[in-house]
Amino acid sequence: MATENRGVHAPRGYAPGWRTGSRTRWRRVRFDTVATAAGAVLLGASSAGAAARALPTSAPPPSERMRELDFLLGTLRCLFATGSLRTARVRPILGGHYYQLDLTQVRERKSGRVRGSWVLGWDRVDGRFVSYYFDDAGMRGTSTSPGWRQGHFVLTGTYALGESQRPVAIKRDITRVDENRFTIREHIEKNGTWELLDTQDCHRKR
Repeated sequence: MATENRGVHAPRGYAPGWRTGSRTRWRRVRFDTVATAAGAVLLGASSAGAAARALPTSAPPPSERMRELDFLLGTLRCLFATGSLRTARVRPILGGHYYQLDLTQVRERKSGRVRGSWVLGWDRVDGRFVSYYFDDAGMRGTSTSPGWRQGHFVLTGTYALGESQRPVAIKRDITRVDENRFTIREHIEKNGTWELLDTQDCHRKR
């Protein structure tokens, strides 16, 4: 009489079918079918678990302080006193929590262009603006600002310059001329004092 076989290890690609006397007969099975079925079970369990977890329905709105950076939005053309020209496209990202400047700079008396990105946002925890800069010339750095104070928006931070990656302190002092024009005075710290590095005269198109 045939009996059901439950305790025998099956050869690879086979499953026990029935046993007659001391001899087991094996039937061929498709393991991709078995795997598909198992995956469906796991997927169902995963979906059920995901449904059980409460997910946020919407992200918090960006801080009202981001409006202080609206003067940047659009297309910028900045002329350096040293002759370089920088253009930038400025747009909100991540739901307006940050503004990103995609920059291209042509430096006088130097071949090639420098392309980089500058991202600014409001840090709710520390109550200040933060910025992150990086470009394909090897410069990178971060800076912070308390926001507009007496007509000035000052960002101060540490940057690594070029291949040497030597850290230096840089301060950018932004002032508004009118709705679509502003200037930037860049300073570098040397021996505990701020020395003027360059200035930019920037015009915006919205």
